Amino acid sequence: MGTNASSNLLTLTLEQVRDAILAHLKEGNAGHYNIGRLYNYVVDNKLAEQKKYESAQVYFNQHIQELSQSTLTRYGAVARQFTEEACRMHGVTKLYTLRAYAKEAGIQLTAGDPGLTPIEVPREGGKVERKSFAECNLEELRQAAKHKRKPSRATMPSTDAARIQFLRDSFSRHFAQGGRVQLKTSTQGGETLLTIQGVPLAQVERLMEALLDGFQPQPVRAVG
Repeated sequence: MGTNASSNLLTLTLEQVRDAILAHLKEGNAGHYNIGRLYNYVVDNKLAEQKKYESAQVYFNQHIQELSQSTLTRYGAVARQFTEEACRMHGVTKLYTLRAYAKEAGIQLTAGDPGLTPIEVPREGGKVERKSFAECNLEELRQAAKHKRKPSRATMPSTDAARIQFLRDSFSRHFAQGGRVQLKTSTQGGETLLTIQGVPLAQVERLMEALLDGFQPQPVRAVG
């Protein structure tokens, strides 16, 4: 089934997308780009939700067990940003790592082939070697992204960490694993902030139960 043209995607049903992904999976690395495009198509057009699935992630978890959610997300992210030719030339994993490097380094990737993108690769003794993306292997890219990563200045108090873990345990009991409900945290001005997202309106009552259970009893021992 051809999937190179955007017009072709618009004619595919959810079941046809599944079959196309499985077909591209047999192509090895050559099929990763199209798998990403197909995944994005399902997510963007809410095909899974139209078939009464909670989300695209839930559908793929049930019907394409050959690929993990993290792999599908990686393929989709690369397919959004890079061309099929770039994926064929450099591979999805290297391009995904390049995205991470660009984010940490604060650089804007150019359209087309990113092969000439300058990468600062850390070496022994604190030295840095400047190489092009095309010249770097995967491990060099990973080390470069890690080297650029800025250390977090804000540290969550241990008592807050204990309470957050208690809440996470409560959420895992009340909401199915693999769902879209997420509990995120951040620290600003010495205060721990919570963000809860992805809760369906029909499950707000379950959210309240999870929050109540997550705060009782009061944690008495710090995590870690």
